[in-house]
Amino acid sequence: MNLRHHHLAPALCLALALAGPLSGLAWAQFPSVLKSSGAAEQLRLGVQSYHRGRYSESILLFEKALAYSPGEALIEYWLGRSYLKAGYDETALRVWDPLLTAADAPPFLKSKSALIRASRAIEPAPSEYHYVEVERFEGQKGQAKLFSRPSAIVPRPDGSLLVVAHGSNELVFIDASGVIRERLRGGLAGFDRPYGAAYLPDGTLFVTEFNGDRVSRLASGGAVTSFGRKGRDADGLIGPEYASTDSDGYVYVVDFGNARVSKFDDQGAFVLSFGAKEPEGGFPGFQSPTGILALGGIVYVADNIAKSIYEFDGSGNYLGVLADGELHMPEGISSWQRGRALLVADTDRVVSIDLGSEALSEVYRATSRKARLVGAASDYNGNLVACDFDASAVLVLSDVSSLASGYDVEIRSIDSSAFPTVSIDAIVRAEDGSPVVGLREGNFYLTETVRRTTQADEGGKAVVKTVETIEPASGAAYLGSGDAAAGARSVLVLERSADMSSRREAQREALAELYEKLSGPVWTGPSLIAAAATPALQSSGDLTSALRLALSPASGRGRFDLALRLAATSLLPAGNRDAIVYLGTGAIDESSFSGTTLSELASLMRGNGIRFFAVLLGEPDPALRYLAERTGGELFSASRPRGLGDLASAIVSAPTGRYRFSFTSKAETSFGRGYLAIGLEAYLYKRSGKDELGYYAPIK
Repeated sequence: MNLRHHHLAPALCLALALAGPLSGLAWAQFPSVLKSSGAAEQLRLGVQSYHRGRYSESILLFEKALAYSPGEALIEYWLGRSYLKAGYDETALRVWDPLLTAADAPPFLKSKSALIRASRAIEPAPSEYHYVEVERFEGQKGQAKLFSRPSAIVPRPDGSLLVVAHGSNELVFIDASGVIRERLRGGLAGFDRPYGAAYLPDGTLFVTEFNGDRVSRLASGGAVTSFGRKGRDADGLIGPEYASTDSDGYVYVVDFGNARVSKFDDQGAFVLSFGAKEPEGGFPGFQSPTGILALGGIVYVADNIAKSIYEFDGSGNYLGVLADGELHMPEGISSWQRGRALLVADTDRVVSIDLGSEALSEVYRATSRKARLVGAASDYNGNLVACDFDASAVLVLSDVSSLASGYDVEIRSIDSSAFPTVSIDAIVRAEDGSPVVGLREGNFYLTETVRRTTQADEGGKAVVKTVETIEPASGAAYLGSGDAAAGARSVLVLERSADMSSRREAQREALAELYEKLSGPVWTGPSLIAAAATPALQSSGDLTSALRLALSPASGRGRFDLALRLAATSLLPAGNRDAIVYLGTGAIDESSFSGTTLSELASLMRGNGIRFFAVLLGEPDPALRYLAERTGGELFSASRPRGLGDLASAIVSAPTGRYRFSFTSKAETSFGRGYLAIGLEAYLYKRSGKDELGYYAPIK
């Protein structure tokens, strides 16, 4: 069974359609014939250490191998891989530079190094983005009607899309490859023209029902209840449309018929409504409210007649206006660029509004004059998705530059202990380092390099010939995704400083809640590290020990950098979902760093799938925000009204981008001394990526 995608780019289709084994070694990694037996042995040991997640050890072994055989390309390749996994990406690039300038440099290594350099660069401004349509999911195929009139679209962490199908009265769940996996039609009474949808971090889903004048609440366990009632009273609803939730668990619903916004708590109890004209506040009143987004304590509401987006606080107080009169007919709003910009579906285009500069940029223009884009959002695979209401279609959009760069595919480890059965753990990332999720068997193509030795009689002489070919892996099987696996690990890093010691009660409460939320059947940990002058992993990580440590006197600022590196390396080899949770005041003294930098710490965590979270008793230093953004984590206030349950939910539900495979090797092992190479390619829509790595069979 070959692992192969169904939507290959034309050039790849041609290459993979060749009959028989792939000819030549144009995609192969560096030659594996080493003249020095000492170099060969150190390489073998280094490769084995790498696959066990012991990257510091593998660096030493590869350095020894180079001492035996200086300039050996295969060893330098592995040394760069090890430095990369240890968080020293700049050093890895320096090791690889001579390999990349060679005429026969493997294309996959050029692509990988380009992605590393791109990830270190400053993100381009939204005005530099230009998206094009790369896939389209039609609501009707032939005589079969799949869904009708999508009114809202919500990307989910597993790579799928929740599409609110207003016309066909249902919620449709479409996977990353465009296959409909599930439909929901509400409770016993069914949905009555659903229109908008919004999730809470715990999985609770709110669905507005335009004709039903109500909101359905779908608990994560499956129970369906409804709230709201038809009417023009303060708590009434007439034609509710779009919805959004905030970080405190409130849900905001656009009450279209009453031209206002209604706010409810997470159980559906009415809190307040706002949107009427304010003679003294400057707000002109809604004419036709549509899209809504609660973000960073501000509620943004689009008005498609005013062609603007209005800003309010959580209590409904008017704050100002964005893109005043500059929009065409705005509808759905979502967060973009890690909350630094708004993404707005503006009928015939998708635009972004930078929240710092308030600049408006067009990122996509519909190709059809009849388009009516009513929802747009950023999915979990680096694309934008949009729904065209009148065309009954869902569009997948990609930035033109990302199509050229492709995906970063990384073979993380290879297990050959049951040779000839070989197991592979791999991860697929987008250009920005975020995991690519929702891939299935058809999105991959697995190959191995097979060396065959033959003996022939040529002119009465026995001639031994060795031929290497790249062939589809025999018996290749897709074993599943890390996203489907339960289990999470955490390391708690505790700030030890005089300022922290002075906040005894706040520490006590935060620690007690963290140990409650980060414990249970799915959890391993938390382990505990004190960010003191000499950080150490505590032999006992229970709450009593943590409280005893936290409430003991401390002085100075401690070594945040060393504590963080210790926490990250203690999680190697990486698990499915690993997290470092830092509890501190929010102040970081970067001048105390030595032997490592903030970017190296971020690279170490990011390269091994470790996410950084911080629970803070004060305001966050920019360094903490940087680490959270670079690793896909979040910052939480220790005093937030909803507590820290959302932190635990964010960890256990985190997308991983990890995939497992197995195959039956046909390669000659040279009794466990032969280097065996494999390649893995991943495809999704018009983007692809490849990695190549090697391993050794058990010694015989």
